[in-house]
Amino acid sequence: MSRGLLGGNQSGTQPFTPATFTVPKSPEGAATAISVLSAGLSSTGPERSHPDYRTHPPLVEFGADTHIPTRVRQLVPQTEIVIDVPARYTELFVVAPLAYYLGATVRIGHDPPRLSAPGLSKTFGQLPDLKYEVAALLRRIFFLDCLVRDVPGEEPPYEQSYLDTMGLDGTQLREATPTERLRAYLSVKQATIMSHLPSWHLSTYVTPTADMIPCLPFLLDDLSLIYPPDADELDQSELLDRALDDFYRGEVDTVEIVSPKLQPADLHGWLADEVPADAFTPSLGAYRNRLGTPPVEQPLDITVVLNDSMMDGEYEAVAKLYDEYDQVTTRYRSVSVNELAGIFEQTNDFVHFIGHCEKDGLQCPDGALDIQSLGSINTRTFFLNACGSYYQGKALVEQGAIAGGVTLRTVLNNPAIKVGTTFARLFVSGFGIERAMQLARRQITMSTDYAVVGDGTYSLSDSTVGLARLKKTGNTYKLSYSVAANRHPGGSYTAPFELWPRLTGTQATTELTEEDIPRVLKSLECPVIFDESLEWADDLARQFLSSHE
Repeated sequence: MSRGLLGGNQSGTQPFTPATFTVPKSPEGAATAISVLSAGLSSTGPERSHPDYRTHPPLVEFGADTHIPTRVRQLVPQTEIVIDVPARYTELFVVAPLAYYLGATVRIGHDPPRLSAPGLSKTFGQLPDLKYEVAALLRRIFFLDCLVRDVPGEEPPYEQSYLDTMGLDGTQLREATPTERLRAYLSVKQATIMSHLPSWHLSTYVTPTADMIPCLPFLLDDLSLIYPPDADELDQSELLDRALDDFYRGEVDTVEIVSPKLQPADLHGWLADEVPADAFTPSLGAYRNRLGTPPVEQPLDITVVLNDSMMDGEYEAVAKLYDEYDQVTTRYRSVSVNELAGIFEQTNDFVHFIGHCEKDGLQCPDGALDIQSLGSINTRTFFLNACGSYYQGKALVEQGAIAGGVTLRTVLNNPAIKVGTTFARLFVSGFGIERAMQLARRQITMSTDYAVVGDGTYSLSDSTVGLARLKKTGNTYKLSYSVAANRHPGGSYTAPFELWPRLTGTQATTELTEEDIPRVLKSLECPVIFDESLEWADDLARQFLSSHE
């Protein structure tokens, strides 16, 4: 593998630093950058679908001339696969994930875009068809690679049995050239694949400008699909009128939200000017902060701050929760401006702030802390459970944090406590921060009040965390269980009630009688969606047991 060859060590206590190359700030420069970023692949064989065979691509910066260090140039795959596109950033960004994964050379000058290799030529449609066709093709190739690969120490996934129905010979394809394998994959009928495809983990909506080129290494490391942003104004009927006099008194920063047109994916990132509903808002700074931060070590350093006595319930609940997970938890009540500044400036894995936020900053007994007034931030992640905290959270990311939960407007006390406690348990148990926020928002009606700023794929743990769904179907219950990739797709998991592994993004299902449910739920140790509400497996098991007493 080539993990150390791009500039650093991805293990240990030090942050990983990839090599850097430069390109001109132009469509031609973008095409060169996309072609070079495939240096992050450790293989052009089907094992590239496994996360261990994809290291972080080199970083790209702008320069008057193209300069690619020899050590990077030597790692760029030579596959004979070419993607030709017009000299427009929209098309370049859309094809980037496919080009990266195939190890293709991207060239400027052909309209409509075209994929070619010896004995192979495929012309794509114009936008918007291009974005759908590229996404479908990448998902097809990636999935079939997962079925064909033979990774040492990995038991083949259950889905490998599908190869026979598709007329593919895994042994032959493992020995084939990239072009030969691509031709074989393209020969498979789409209808044969569609019902088996794992859900895709991430789509990112990127403003197609030259300034976004430096974000590409991070998006491709995540293997995100890339789409041009498209959104409507949020329907005001989605924003309920509610009385807030019992909770908040002050001038709050309210964010105008748009309703993005999202493509199929578990998570959505929005690299554009607007603030979207149902998507996190990353930035180049957040990605660089993620890369420049040492790996997380257990136990976590967690700080809980209560600056509003009316939310004492959340403070006590989350502090107890963090202690139950054996984390190092420091608690503060009614901290001053200087004390709160010091908390964010010191090293923390996670800061959970409970209180108020006004236009002048996070409220303290002696005034307000405006995060923009601080120097370097050494807090990795945070949750500002305070009214209208979006801009303060964004400032935390701009000054060193990786990601955090925020509110977009005024929020009521009881829903805020419910979201805060649910989010805390999900995040500390290993869910990525956006996925934890997605699930926590299910607990309240005004789900658009909460969002994630920064890199929403970030997790405080490398542990595998599942999500179950339980639904009554006649006289029995259907239980489904899945594990989704926060960032790096292509791994596998084994459901507690099965003996064989499945690919992340696919579901394992079983049928249960009501008497079976408590026993199976106790084996899950994960959240369960039942009757559209979020429960934890052990709590739900007790509910079923008590119903029979």
